[in-house]
Amino acid sequence: MEINGQEGHRHEESSSEWFVKYLKHQGDWLEKTRGNLMVTATVIAGMSFQVMVNPPGGVWQSDNCSFGNQTGTAPVCKGKAGTAVLEYESSKRIAYLGMVISSTVSFSASMSLILLVISGIRLRNRMIMAILVTFMVVAVLCISAAFFFTIVLVQSDDQIIRDILLIYVGFWVIFPVLILLIQLVRFIGWLICFMCCCCCQRRRRSPQRLLPLAPSPAN
Repeated sequence: MEINGQEGHRHEESSSEWFVKYLKHQGDWLEKTRGNLMVTATVIAGMSFQVMVNPPGGVWQSDNCSFGNQTGTAPVCKGKAGTAVLEYESSKRIAYLGMVISSTVSFSASMSLILLVISGIRLRNRMIMAILVTFMVVAVLCISAAFFFTIVLVQSDDQIIRDILLIYVGFWVIFPVLILLIQLVRFIGWLICFMCCCCCQRRRRSPQRLLPLAPSPAN
């Protein structure tokens, strides 16, 4: 029983050591990915910022207010100076809010990634890189959504443009799902390899049972 406990403990240590070694795997591709993520996050943050400070349709140069027929009544303003023109369009309200939300999320994800990279935290393992990639995926998807809402804000009721937008939405729905399925297959393959490796180590370290010796014939 003591030998079996020691063997099981050694098996757990070897499996955990192998998993830690896998997470802390170092290579040139980690540094390259880190640099690429930094550049991409900077570009996406600039794009998101530009969309918000220069919204489609421009901004009001002065207050657009009307005082009505009665004197002493509060003015009714359809637009205030410095605010987006399309913000006050009721027919474009949903698209404008979608653009604001997607641009804000994209900018926040990009800046969080940049802050995480320059903060000095060790990024030499796959788990941290997975977090960085997650931030980047959110930023890319949100900036793509912001582009879609921007086109909806500035386009007229044209059937050709609607068909193009429909193809665009279909692409950004199918393509991420395809990437997710590929990553899921890779994860399942890694999990199968990990389980097979654990089973092989268990078989190698299992104590061999000795067969009892046959009794010698009596003289």
